[in-house]
Amino acid sequence: MWKKQNIGLCLIFGMVLAPEWAAAQTNVMVLDTFIETHRIENVSANWETIALANAYTAPVVSCTYVLPSAASNEAHTRVRNVMPTSFEVRVQRFEDSSAFTASDVHCLVVETGAHTLSDGRKIEARTVLSDDTSGNAVGWTSTETENVTASLTSGFSSLAVFGQVMTFNDAQASVFWTNNCGNRNTPPTPTAFCVGKHIGMINDTRFNETLGYIVAEPGTGTVNGVTYVFARGGNSIAGTGNSPPYSYSISGDFETAILTQAAENGGNGGWAVLFGSDPLPNGSIQLAVEEETVAGDTSRRHINEEVYYSAFRSTQAAIFSGTKTVAMATDNPTIYAVPGSDVIYTITLDNTGTGPVDLNSLFLVDSVPDEMEFFTGDMGGGGPILFSPGTSGLSFSPSTDVAYSFASARPTNIGQCDKTEADLNASYDDQVRHICLVPKGYVRPGSLYPGNTASFSFRMKIP
Repeated sequence: MWKKQNIGLCLIFGMVLAPEWAAAQTNVMVLDTFIETHRIENVSANWETIALANAYTAPVVSCTYVLPSAASNEAHTRVRNVMPTSFEVRVQRFEDSSAFTASDVHCLVVETGAHTLSDGRKIEARTVLSDDTSGNAVGWTSTETENVTASLTSGFSSLAVFGQVMTFNDAQASVFWTNNCGNRNTPPTPTAFCVGKHIGMINDTRFNETLGYIVAEPGTGTVNGVTYVFARGGNSIAGTGNSPPYSYSISGDFETAILTQAAENGGNGGWAVLFGSDPLPNGSIQLAVEEETVAGDTSRRHINEEVYYSAFRSTQAAIFSGTKTVAMATDNPTIYAVPGSDVIYTITLDNTGTGPVDLNSLFLVDSVPDEMEFFTGDMGGGGPILFSPGTSGLSFSPSTDVAYSFASARPTNIGQCDKTEADLNASYDDQVRHICLVPKGYVRPGSLYPGNTASFSFRMKIP
């Protein structure tokens, strides 16, 4: 959501989700500068690049697949190329099969390290290399897992754990699991915390993969307009081949949830999925435990398990505004706005709200006064438009993110801006009537990024 402001000097701000820039993702929530959630619609076997709203150094990602029904084949999430500004996600069935139903995926992203939310809740995110593989055929002992107890520095008294195989070194599947380093059916503790990857009942191994794990202090709270819950549910979640959905009660109507199975009561191996066409009805999370059907028991029936869950709902809103200022060019022979003088216009954008402006959704038009001629030379940014991103999170390419219109009518979408820089006259052009800007990215919330302005500057001559 955002608030729209039309401001003077022929400057129009509007939110246009043009298909050529629209992203698949929806419902991005930014809890703090180090944590955000995403709900990504209709994820298939094709990799999708998910842009991040925050500025990260080394983010850790954990994602959960929504199984539409028990009639749908089993599937789970794969992640790769986790970068400071994005990651890639797809859905996969053992063994690298695309015979499943494309569905929503919910993800939690946290910066590597130890953090504290503004309400005092502790959260850590870490990674570790998994150089062995667990499973029914190869074993569920601590030998196949990584002891990461010493990686936790926050002094947790109890844990809510969310994990992900975060690389794609092996195209064949494996899924994250965790236990207390002694018994596969006992959840980890702050003093006994092991993580690994498993392949169910398949008698094989996997290449080394990086595991990401996010640990939160269990509890509920509200930060930056987002209400959250981190918890470990009861031992009551059975398989997709039993009688799903199973549910955990939560107070409120949540929008996004991430799950990780706590330990492995069932020796077949499993992983938690959100379940049904509406996995988050008011007051509960609908879920189940999934199994692979490549080897061994293919019934997808599973003994009851405990599942870690996190859920999020938002009242965030972007409050977006823009201003336009004018100044004399410093190389003018006079300080006065007289014929032959150049002026510099600067458009400044700001989001003072608690939520980000939607990804790639900005379409800005500045209409050139009839008496002005647009400068077509280089303003110092590779073209006639000089962009300063600040801490806004926006990016701008002078070759792809600006277009022009020679028509008298003001464009209402980017398709009506049919001229590029190649169509402009050298030096100055009096044909340019409208400048159309389509910067990429989010506009980060000012509640977390004070002074998060971005600006566009261009030059015009008074003929």
